[in-house]
Amino acid sequence: MVWLALTFEWPRPIALPGWIAWAHGFLIVIALFASILLWMWGLIMVSMPADTRRGLAFELFAKHEGMGYMRMGFPPARLGVFFAEKLPGPRDPARRRLPVGAARPASLFRSTFVLWRGRDASDPELAIGIASYTGGKNDPKGPRHGFRYLSLRLPRALPHLIIDARGNGSLRTLLPGTQRLSLEGDFDRYFTIYVPEGYERDALELLTPDVMACLIDYGSRWDIEVIDDRLQLASSRVTARSDAAESTALVYFAELVGAELAHQAASYSDPRASRPRAQVAAQGRRLRRRSTAWTTAAFVGVIGAMLAFPHVLGWLLDR
Repeated sequence: MVWLALTFEWPRPIALPGWIAWAHGFLIVIALFASILLWMWGLIMVSMPADTRRGLAFELFAKHEGMGYMRMGFPPARLGVFFAEKLPGPRDPARRRLPVGAARPASLFRSTFVLWRGRDASDPELAIGIASYTGGKNDPKGPRHGFRYLSLRLPRALPHLIIDARGNGSLRTLLPGTQRLSLEGDFDRYFTIYVPEGYERDALELLTPDVMACLIDYGSRWDIEVIDDRLQLASSRVTARSDAAESTALVYFAELVGAELAHQAASYSDPRASRPRAQVAAQGRRLRRRSTAWTTAAFVGVIGAMLAFPHVLGWLLDR
């Protein structure tokens, strides 16, 4: 109202004292910024009660399930496709396990509303939360900037697998089709499987009919990634309305599918590794990513063709 009065002299002309007439423009700017700040402050105050209620609901759920709860959790490890791990190359450290005691690269995500179970909240056996991307424009990007995630520790390291749910978006823009694996039955109607080349039989050993049935029945709307000794899951449902249903479903999924996959992992052996019962060979630790060079080249080619078309057409018509 003050800004309207100073700018348009509404609802009636305002006679300003002569000693402040020179500051008329400055006062307009101050009034504009003050109104914006007041609007932002009001929006924050209105949203805080809903955020507080959401946190209380998570805390009650955690107590009911015997889990810990943190409003602001530890940043999730920069591991796998979901959490924007650096694209691996032939000599990239991502193709081998980190040395003992070595620090992982800084996380590019922050986590909120985290439910966890285990001895250490910074490295829990099970964690469920909401991840939000905090990296810069030059940092690697994951398939989503915000998602609900589950991270479950497995008994041992396994080959890198991605189970892309057809109803939860698609990861095919990130992964080459040569790593795609087709499974029997109706599984391909719900999921697309990506495995490192040469590890197709290993994937069949891990994804038994019981595991596939559990995935179809309880996880058909989520993307799943098995990497190192972790099972990671990504869900696009991050709103407060979906908290109760998604949290309950994720805990049940972790208990059911986690137990099935853990049973297979306990007996898994990779004959290509130097320690087959404890390690995965380098070629199976990370999936190859789709190169952006061809995409960039195609984009540049299309733009070049569009720019050259009028000149080529004019040259043809003038002949």
